Amino acid sequence: MKKVFFLAAKDIRVLMSDRGNIFWVLGFPLIFAFFFGAIYSDAGDGPSGMKIAVVDEDNSSFSTSYISKLEESDALTVIHLERDQALEQVRKSKIAAAVIIKKGMGDGFEAIFNRDEPKIEIAADPSRKMESGYLQGLLAKAQFEALSGNFTDKNWMQDQVSQWREEIEEANDIDTKDANLYLDLFDSYDNFFNDINDQDLKMGFDGDILNFSQTNLSRESDGPLTPFQITFPQAILWGILGCAATFAISIVKERTSGTFQRLLIGPIGKAHILAGKGAACFITCSFIMCIQYIGAKLFFKMPVGNLSFFVLAYFCTIFCFVGLMMLISTLGRTEQSAGGAGWAIIMIMAMLGGGMMPLYFMPVWLRPFSNFSPVKWGIYALEGAIWRNFSLIEMSTPCLILLAIGLASFLLGVYNLHRQED
Repeated sequence: MKKVFFLAAKDIRVLMSDRGNIFWVLGFPLIFAFFFGAIYSDAGDGPSGMKIAVVDEDNSSFSTSYISKLEESDALTVIHLERDQALEQVRKSKIAAAVIIKKGMGDGFEAIFNRDEPKIEIAADPSRKMESGYLQGLLAKAQFEALSGNFTDKNWMQDQVSQWREEIEEANDIDTKDANLYLDLFDSYDNFFNDINDQDLKMGFDGDILNFSQTNLSRESDGPLTPFQITFPQAILWGILGCAATFAISIVKERTSGTFQRLLIGPIGKAHILAGKGAACFITCSFIMCIQYIGAKLFFKMPVGNLSFFVLAYFCTIFCFVGLMMLISTLGRTEQSAGGAGWAIIMIMAMLGGGMMPLYFMPVWLRPFSNFSPVKWGIYALEGAIWRNFSLIEMSTPCLILLAIGLASFLLGVYNLHRQED
């Protein structure tokens, strides 16, 4: 055990002697955590300042009210253009979308909710699909807010009932019994609007037709969910990935420079050398994680749901990537080939596992492949400890997967190394 310790200490000193290594294994993960935490600090509020053009072909009081509701939204920047100008601006990607209010939208319920001939047309930039989906929600919200004013207008509501009555009376495809039921309903509406005063009618519409309550799923006791809780596992993974790649290249460097063979001359075997490399990588990754954790607590006030589970998650995650480090080091006989193969594998694992973008942004057909990426399971285990409030049973799945991947990779790497050296 003493031999392994001294070999690990030697590798750590070699690592720290290169300033470039210090930046990539220590500085870069901290920059990553701060940068992405700042970017996504307002992600829960959705896009802001989305620039859209509105084309009002209806020019009714309702369309004017509708546009004013859009202009009140902090998420939108509304400009008024003609149809051709608006479409040209979208084509050039100068605005996110053009909202065209067609003639007849202010004619009443039938026009507003007509599914066969929609009165609102959206021309969206195809490269900004996420913004387009968010915009549709804002348009629906503004439509209901504009309608709320009409719902409290007795004259407008009575006009709508009169229109419906005329349509039923003129319809030829409704039998007499059903027609009488509708007419009785409309009579009830008329009596309701004649008897109720304006103040009582408005009591049911305080401003928002749609009102939602929100439930916090984090269930933590140390404080509210912060954006750094969400980005922190990814920052940890990038630090571990960088450290693993650096140590993998160092093994190849020692083999090509003859250091590996000179170490074998002494009273140590290949097992001691490999164990020392793994221990050095594990210690360095642990140091990186501790620095990140302290920085997150001191500077970002990041709460951790379960500290013991966090330690379990970080142990399993580091063990997994130490094993992968050993496997990557055997994929090339030169520093260039091992480094290229290592970073190629790391980038693919990061892209598939959610280290670069959330998994829900990926195409549906590609998401199942994320299960083969240890990055996904590392992030999942760390999230479970930090803010998902996992139980021990729930933590066991990602942790066991990480341990299995690490052990299999380590054994395969040791086998490859023995085969290459013999």
